[in-house]
This record gives sequence, structure tokens and C-alpha cells, in this order.
Amino acid sequence: MYLNAIGGAAQFYARSIKKVEGVSLLDFGTPEAMWHLEVEDFPAIVTMDAHGNSLHKDIEEESGAHLATLGA
Repeated sequence: MYLNAIGGAAQFYARSIKKVEGVSLLDFGTPEAMWHLEVEDFPAIVTMDAHGNSLHKDIEEESGAHLATLGA
């Protein structure tokens, strides 16, 4: 699963973290590691899920269709 969140709002998002349950791939460095978090009321948008749905793809297709009607 991929989440999109507003960049630069780390302090805001940190308020939702209730517990750090672990970390994987720490050898890639702290920012690139995979952190296992317990969160509550985490304000983010799921943009890709485990079922193959992709908000990125949907928006790209919809935008392309709209641009085509404008002759762009």
C-alpha cells in the first residue's frame, strides 16, 4: 500500500503515531527504512492498494481524456 501525504507536515502526522512496532531495512538508512507504525486518525490518502487499484493511474487516464477533448 502507498500513501500520499502533504510534504513538510511531519510534525502534524507524528501526532497520529501511537507506537513504533518495529523497523525493517534499516541498512538503507533511517529515511528509506520501512517503519512499522500503529497510527490513529492518520490523515493520508491511499493511492495504491494491494488489489491493484491506483489513484495515480486513474487520474492520469482521466486527465488525458479531458485534455484530448480540449485538443491539447
